[in-house]
Amino acid sequence: MSSYTSSALPDITHESSSFSSSRIDAVGMEGIAIPLHVQDKKGNVIASTAKADVTVSLDDNHAKGIHMSRLYNLLQEHLSDRVLGSIQLSELMNALVSSQAGLSTSATLSLQFTLTLSRPALISKTAGYQHYDAALTLKSNEGKTRTQLRISIPYSSTCPCSASLSRQALAEAFQAQFENKPLDTNVIREWLASKQASIATAHAQRSFAHITLDLINNTVPDFVDIIDLAENTLATPLQTAVKREDEQEFAKRNAQNLMFVEDAVRRLHDALSTYSHATYFHVKVEHQESLHAHDAVAEISGAINSH
Repeated sequence: MSSYTSSALPDITHESSSFSSSRIDAVGMEGIAIPLHVQDKKGNVIASTAKADVTVSLDDNHAKGIHMSRLYNLLQEHLSDRVLGSIQLSELMNALVSSQAGLSTSATLSLQFTLTLSRPALISKTAGYQHYDAALTLKSNEGKTRTQLRISIPYSSTCPCSASLSRQALAEAFQAQFENKPLDTNVIREWLASKQASIATAHAQRSFAHITLDLINNTVPDFVDIIDLAENTLATPLQTAVKREDEQEFAKRNAQNLMFVEDAVRRLHDALSTYSHATYFHVKVEHQESLHAHDAVAEISGAINSH
């Protein structure tokens, strides 16, 4: 038989600190695994897995430490079996502070997760899955909570300078091929479709738009809506499953939407300036160069004045 008795177990958090009496800004845990469920505007529930970082302040100068296990248990209770919502998160932030029984006045929660979404091809009825890295950070201080969203959206970008040089090379090859020859449209078309006309190719690169939004009224946004807004603005989203007609359309879109990093951030600036669910935005775009061993980047930010 067990010799365990029901006597109270010690809790040294009630003991006084042996060090200097200093307030601690944040203490807690990082990298907590938690299932996460978000919902789009159509009511579809998207399952994901998050890594949660959670901290509270330790304002009692004489307390040895916080009740850390209470933070962990509250995350499980409020997040593991529920769809992410603003009311739910507000209740969680209040509970994180109150769980410390007067030791804390502020709390911070960061959820880092990946959304895996089915995305259609450009022309055919083919579809495949694309992933988007995201993070939702909430900071509560004396009952007031601020919420910030970060999401990374991949896309393709083709260099305008490279495209111009490629066109010039083709024009020179065309002139050399047909100068002083009668112009026959069928012959020209046949030449343009041949390998002989593959004189130069504009260089393109996989690119990323890293978007940060300060959300209004701590609203949990429609993540798919933000992704659609960015991808439609840039017009060259990365593809998943494709057929030849989709690949050709992708090439056409890149040609029609030649972009330096400056072009990309300005497009996103104009699109996000009227995003009504946020008060402020910041965008960093990154073009992972295929010409150079380094990358091109640009950043832009602004207030949203549509409220």
